Amino acid sequence: MAVDEAVARAAGEGQAPATLRFYTWSAPTISFGYLQRAPGGVDLGACRREGIPLVRRITGGRAVLHADELTYSVAVPLCGPWRTLSVPAGFTLIARPLIAGLRRLGVEASTGEAGLPPGTGRETGACFLLPRMPAILVKGRKLIGSAQRRFHRSLLQHGSILLDFDPHLHQVVFPAWPRIDSTAGVTSLRALLGASPVMERLVSALTAGWREVFGAPCIPGELIPAERGAAEDLVRARYGSAAWTFQR
Repeated sequence: MAVDEAVARAAGEGQAPATLRFYTWSAPTISFGYLQRAPGGVDLGACRREGIPLVRRITGGRAVLHADELTYSVAVPLCGPWRTLSVPAGFTLIARPLIAGLRRLGVEASTGEAGLPPGTGRETGACFLLPRMPAILVKGRKLIGSAQRRFHRSLLQHGSILLDFDPHLHQVVFPAWPRIDSTAGVTSLRALLGASPVMERLVSALTAGWREVFGAPCIPGELIPAERGAAEDLVRARYGSAAWTFQR
């Protein structure tokens, strides 16, 4: 989480280019949305028993259980057309290369509708129970959940691409997760393709989708020293602090 914020700030300051980043989690982890009130529908006792740590994102949205997924983040400077985009238009624009990349895997996806349909479980606090924009859906089931934050000079969006889905673990950590239809309108690449794609193939398809939509090459790179230093400072000041995680 600290690296995502550091990369976004570096892009905004002109220290680094627009950045598309992919990563996985070393263990199942809950992330709260920036404005979400803790515990946000999460069973903190169950998380302690299951050894599931909690963090708070700098982006909005609701709680996400990060497990069996690929996380993406996009950091762009707020200049040119990006500065004038509305939040929904920004979500739609970033969804386009994700959808194009999924198509290369044989997965036809679309964005969710705007607004919140009735009966979607607002009280659960769980991102993947909400099929509205900026969700990316396959046959009406949510495959990707995303969240966004705009700083003064940059935009950060990141999200969870489900490789697999464990409804039981979601029921454990989200007490209001449905018991009858435990998949609750969620799908995964394993369910769609019969097996989780090889990580290298998935990342290659998604970066190809980015090139296809924006006509920009994706050049592999490493964090610059300014990003590493800023991330370390943010861990000490924010992301490593229980006061930050449970501030609301």
